[in-house]
Amino acid sequence: AAQRVAARAADMARRSFLRVCGVVENIFFFKCAHSEIYALFGEGGGQALADEIGVPLLGRIPLEPAVAAGGDAGAPVALDGSGPAADEFRAIAARLVEDVAPPANMAGCSARMLQMVEAALGAADAGRTGAAGQASES
Repeated sequence: AAQRVAARAADMARRSFLRVCGVVENIFFFKCAHSEIYALFGEGGGQALADEIGVPLLGRIPLEPAVAAGGDAGAPVALDGSGPAADEFRAIAARLVEDVAPPANMAGCSARMLQMVEAALGAADAGRTGAAGQASES
């Protein structure tokens, strides 16, 4: 059922002209205290979905309590955690940046627009800082 929902979400994204970069299989396995690994929802579903919608399988996130706890606390496990889930999140991020959706060429039109926006925001920030300083002097 989750696979069908994900396929429909990918279809809706594409109809909205959004790029689908890949599939991440969540809660892929659970490793018990005795180090046995259990595939909770079977195996191969993530790869089958990726094949169906024509994108790569980016990674498989294991079920770990630290993932939910870190998310609830605003401290994602990928930023400062250790363990299989944290490692997999970092590997997925690296793969996205390096292989699937690398940063745009910074010589193009979008890059120039970004530079203009950054300059405008910097000028606006400087104007607010200057106005605040003048108000405190009065």
